[in-house]
Amino acid sequence: LQLAPGGTTSEAVDAELDELVRRGFLTQLQRQVIPARRLAAFLNSALGQAMAASRHCQREFKFSLLVPAKEYFPDSGEEELLLQGVIDAWFEEENGISVVDFKSDRISPGRELARAEEYRPQLEAYSRALGAILGRPVSRKILWFFATDSMVEL
Repeated sequence: LQLAPGGTTSEAVDAELDELVRRGFLTQLQRQVIPARRLAAFLNSALGQAMAASRHCQREFKFSLLVPAKEYFPDSGEEELLLQGVIDAWFEEENGISVVDFKSDRISPGRELARAEEYRPQLEAYSRALGAILGRPVSRKILWFFATDSMVEL
């Protein structure tokens, strides 16, 4: 989907989603549950624009990493544990690496910050893992809530 200079419309997103069905990338059932206006709101957001402008952006980044168990369980001694996950997206910006986690929670406007705090441990773990894998620290940890078309940076 190409981002238009004046913004991406719901109609353009609808057309692209229909094309993905036609080409076999989405089933009709999958297509029916994707609200084009929500996707357009993301694409038109500062976050969507930053991701689109990035020289390097990865989605669905799978990782497995051995980490000291005491990072999660202080009394575990010298044991290690296997940390595995899938980072929804990460991308490079001038100021460093940003990790993005997309949320489809059914939340009311104004509840984003409280809900984001519940996800803080997940984003911290993702950021530590990605920083270790890339050998560079993560500078931003971001949640995007589709229910309210809003971003929270932790």
